[in-house]
Amino acid sequence: MKEKIVFIDCDGVILDSEQRMLRKKEERGFLNHHDGKEFDDYFALADMLDGEWEYIICGAKSINNSVEIIRELEMMKKNIAILTKIHSLKEMKIKAYDLRENRNIFSPIIFVPPDVQKHNIILPNEQLLIDDSEKNITGWINNGGNGLLFDENLTKNNKTRVKSLEFLLRR
Repeated sequence: MKEKIVFIDCDGVILDSEQRMLRKKEERGFLNHHDGKEFDDYFALADMLDGEWEYIICGAKSINNSVEIIRELEMMKKNIAILTKIHSLKEMKIKAYDLRENRNIFSPIIFVPPDVQKHNIILPNEQLLIDDSEKNITGWINNGGNGLLFDENLTKNNKTRVKSLEFLLRR
């Protein structure tokens, strides 16, 4: 039987790029973090501004040693892939470059376009998704997968939430 894949979200699990994006979004005057149109307008602006996506992605820090743990998992030949949302082709290009060239992560990267759910790109099929979005985890589980919510501020892991990818080193 083929080994299941562990899918790991990028923004908010591997890198603190989500927080950096929200900070830049606010700096540009987009203050409503519940308005989808406002996010779309900001992402269109980010595509036009030199260095905006680079600041968000390339300047991001590893969350709880996630980058280093992924590199260890790769050396152990673990079956992992990065399953990450993108908002534009420019973001996708910079994210792929950063993960490969700056972070030295070589696992497959699967990009999920705007307005598409992760479980519609990859069939969950009892595979594990680690994501910081409850909506993504719920959709994954409801479609036959296993999910763990990533919360970098937890004091310790439990059955449904993890604060680090370190547990994958012992699987």
